Amino acid sequence: MATLEVERKYLDSHKDELLKQYGGKILVIHGEQVTGAFDTMEEALQAAAAQHGLENVLIRRPSEAQISFTAPALTLGILSANPPQPNSGSGKNT
Repeated sequence: MATLEVERKYLDSHKDELLKQYGGKILVIHGEQVTGAFDTMEEALQAAAAQHGLENVLIRRPSEAQISFTAPALTLGILSANPPQPNSGSGKNT
């Protein structure tokens, strides 16, 4: 199954009721569930990261074109949100 296919199908099939319930809010959708409704994209991204971590979620207003957020570099371990070594330097070479 394609990434976020379940979430996209859920949004498409429930678009009218989601518009009525959440209006112009930006929704965070995981699986077949709205896990948050926010006024700004920044709030939605912060909440999605806090609640779902590295899992893929669909972030979108029901009335807009689809916007999805994935972090493959984090998922694949290329980048780490929690590096194993603390950053103790000042950024200057001494």
